[in-house]
Amino acid sequence: MTGVKELLQAKDHIFLDFDGPVCDVFAELAAGEVADRLKRLVEPDLPADVSTSADPFDVLRYAASCGPNAAYVVERQLSRFEGEAVAQVSPAPGVVEVLREWVAQGFTVTIVSNNSVDAIRSFLGLHELAEDLRRISARTTSDPAHLKPHPALIDAAVKALGTSPRQCVMVGDSAADVVAARAAGVASVALATTPAKRRTLAALHPDALVSALTDLRLAP
Repeated sequence: MTGVKELLQAKDHIFLDFDGPVCDVFAELAAGEVADRLKRLVEPDLPADVSTSADPFDVLRYAASCGPNAAYVVERQLSRFEGEAVAQVSPAPGVVEVLREWVAQGFTVTIVSNNSVDAIRSFLGLHELAEDLRRISARTTSDPAHLKPHPALIDAAVKALGTSPRQCVMVGDSAADVVAARAAGVASVALATTPAKRRTLAALHPDALVSALTDLRLAP
């Protein structure tokens, strides 16, 4: 894997995942609780894997398989719950300093996230981070098909910036971030905050692997 500082210095644009690197979205309003609330909108007869899942996005994907109306209802409720959740959490340790250093170094920073664009904007406004970001490429519809690991959100960010994939790098803490970046032709930096996550992400061969967002600071 490439040295992370060398990798970043060769790029102009940094794409940053939201849930994890910027804040722990469901730290207070647990993801499992949100998933259970969403399940009530599409019950009864949930498939076993959906019934037992603690991931709200599993419920959204199942709702989409039931039709556009079900998907719309579940996505709107998920967006509301995300807004409620981010109102209760603080920025991740070091993220404010890292963002401001990147901007000072001349990078543009774009949030690329499966979370609701409304919830992201709300959080950034609440914590006065919006001015550090060029744009947001995030969920705006009830169709989950083009969320990460599909590259559509990354592709959209590249196009909006009028740049090329080789000038961009995706920083995220999930397998979906690495897979989506590769599909889009964008370099990836995997953020692995636990040994288990490090093993999972290393197996996907990202371009760089770090243990903390502060490892991506460039200033001496």
